[in-house]
Amino acid sequence: MSIISVNKDPKGITGLFSLEIPKINYMEFERDIYRILVHTIEGVYYTVGTLKYWLSTLEASGYNFVLADRNTLIHVSNIFQVDKSFHVAYFGENLSGVEQKCFLSEKGYKEVRKNINLTTTKINFIELPLW
Repeated sequence: MSIISVNKDPKGITGLFSLEIPKINYMEFERDIYRILVHTIEGVYYTVGTLKYWLSTLEASGYNFVLADRNTLIHVSNIFQVDKSFHVAYFGENLSGVEQKCFLSEKGYKEVRKNINLTTTKINFIELPLW
């Protein structure tokens, strides 16, 4: 199983930790702290680099990540539901019982759809009512 090195805090005070790549739901660049936030069901971790670097590295390692928008990479294999109307990908509830989700740009939504069609992943596409 492949792993990446992450921190539990943005400044790295807590040291390095190993994180299994399949646990990553999405990664986003946070400009204010100039770090990549790595989102899993267990929590948020921090690492450095660019999204382009992580996208090419993760793809080259055989993982199904796509650019969800200009600041976010999404792990298509971990999506369990997508809202077609509002372009939101859902990953399930985190440990606090809060639904973990990621918004997709129009282009990102198309990339997710395309990558889902290339895999055997079964994802529920829903359309929420527009009140």
